[in-house]
Amino acid sequence: MLGASKRRQGERVAPTKEIVLIGAGLAHANALRAMCKSVHDHARLTVVTRQPRTPYAAMLPGLMAGIYSSDDIHIEIAALCRFAGAKLVLGEVSGIDLDARRVFCEGRDPIRFDILSIDTGSTPNTHDVPGANAHAVAIKPVDKFLAGFEAARARLLQQRGATKFVIVGGGASGVELICTMERVLRADLKREGLDPAAVTFTLLTRKAAILDMFSRGLAARFEKILVARGIEVVTGKNARRVAAGAVITDCGTVVPYDELFWTVEASAAPWLGDTDLALDERGFIEVQPTMESTSHADVFAAGDVASFIGRTVPKAGIYAVRQSVVLAENLRLAAERAPLKPFIPQKHYLQLITAGEHYAVGARGGLSFEGRWVWHLKDRIDRGFVAGFKKLAPMAEMVKSA
Repeated sequence: MLGASKRRQGERVAPTKEIVLIGAGLAHANALRAMCKSVHDHARLTVVTRQPRTPYAAMLPGLMAGIYSSDDIHIEIAALCRFAGAKLVLGEVSGIDLDARRVFCEGRDPIRFDILSIDTGSTPNTHDVPGANAHAVAIKPVDKFLAGFEAARARLLQQRGATKFVIVGGGASGVELICTMERVLRADLKREGLDPAAVTFTLLTRKAAILDMFSRGLAARFEKILVARGIEVVTGKNARRVAAGAVITDCGTVVPYDELFWTVEASAAPWLGDTDLALDERGFIEVQPTMESTSHADVFAAGDVASFIGRTVPKAGIYAVRQSVVLAENLRLAAERAPLKPFIPQKHYLQLITAGEHYAVGARGGLSFEGRWVWHLKDRIDRGFVAGFKKLAPMAEMVKSA
């Protein structure tokens, strides 16, 4: 369409545009923090999100291990909206009418927009594997995952016998999850005077190796860690269906389980498929380098839900944060009817993955490293990132009372 490739020039700027942000993932949260105050000269902001708090997923393993509290890892969206001068609407989005420019939420009147940005993230894809929805606990949304983990933890201690945990997915989430579970659950058993070896762990991945999107040095270090901890790794086996107590792979291999967790293959919100937005083969929104939809002008996407045409951008938090600064600027420029700026992803970045408790593995370029000091580095970076939002809360109250 012409609107996405040729921005209108010379039009008189409307006094007020309605900018609506769907979702409060890292890209939107950081965009609100970075939003230039001059955006209010041209637009009103509305944020629509299911939850009033956004978890910082990088700190989830620490929460599971009792290192962090729930407050430590969450960004308060209400305070952030007050700081940014945005209206907050708590609700579950069920659809969009792009022609009428309306966002539909369950139990609420439609919300009108002139400019729309979508940052609904992604969830492990349990829809395409029969039985996965019924039997597996997905790592997202985080609140449901934590409830599932705590329930499995309680069952382990109640049963006081052999229990097998299986995690499907060999990416960063799967590796962090299984390493953290191994440390936490074996410590639980030992504390109760039970045999820590009573719980066993298996990581199942369809890939030929774990962490294939990361540096080879980092992946090799984790392979050694998993072996040392007695964690079984099954590679090259794709989960085809899930039955009660067993995962059946496409080659017929049966992987038994007592507790099953799912981190594999990110998928987008199903309602996106009912819109006219151009989507990729996995249902994510196709965007140009400016993060504007390839099919609709004034519709943007960022974070995991965005699929950049002609380039590979990993679905990782660091990229969502980098996108947010450009997104904030482009939302303002769109309201002013000015040319947009492209997002240029960095080629190299510091990779840090926790191995459970106070131990982590990192890589930068061709160099990899591990140890407690790496965990402390990661802890400092993570706490600093979330603290940056918490500092806005007093400022938000000042804005509210002004």
